[in-house]
Amino acid sequence: MDIISHKDILTKFKLFSKVFVFAVVINLFLIFNVLSASSASKISKKTGLPLPRFVSLKSNKVNLRRGPGLDYKIDWVYKRKHLPLMIVSEFGHWRQVIDFEGYSGWIYKDLLSGSRYIIVNKEETLLRNKATFDSLGKAILKRELIAKLIDCEGLWCFIRIRNMRGYVLAEHIWGISIDTMH
Repeated sequence: MDIISHKDILTKFKLFSKVFVFAVVINLFLIFNVLSASSASKISKKTGLPLPRFVSLKSNKVNLRRGPGLDYKIDWVYKRKHLPLMIVSEFGHWRQVIDFEGYSGWIYKDLLSGSRYIIVNKEETLLRNKATFDSLGKAILKRELIAKLIDCEGLWCFIRIRNMRGYVLAEHIWGISIDTMH
């Protein structure tokens, strides 16, 4: 039978404590890196702005091209001013975008605006007076209606359509990032 002295116990405890503290520090470092990587968006080297980000069309006629340049074929012509788009990449003065239906292509940067708009992605959704489920409805919004985004918080976004303002469920619109509510 081995006899363990207090000195041996203390030495083993100190070693265990150092290993434990080292392991905790490494785990905290890893957790911090994972959280910061998942919550932070990529920053564009060209503009210094986050990617992806939402923008809108400046005019009623904008060409969506296959590549970043005038030599590329036009795949689509958007005819809806303020249509929200998500910029996913940048190349020179061109922005690669995705629309609410998932179509992707390139648009010249001067045809895009930083003004935030949303588009209703449900067949119908209720515009409410307050950001609660029991609030009175002001209007029924139809699919593909475009509205100005004012602010989002929690489940709700405050929007403006012409002279009418109200709240709509964030999951019923496209043009915001649900993760960050921006």
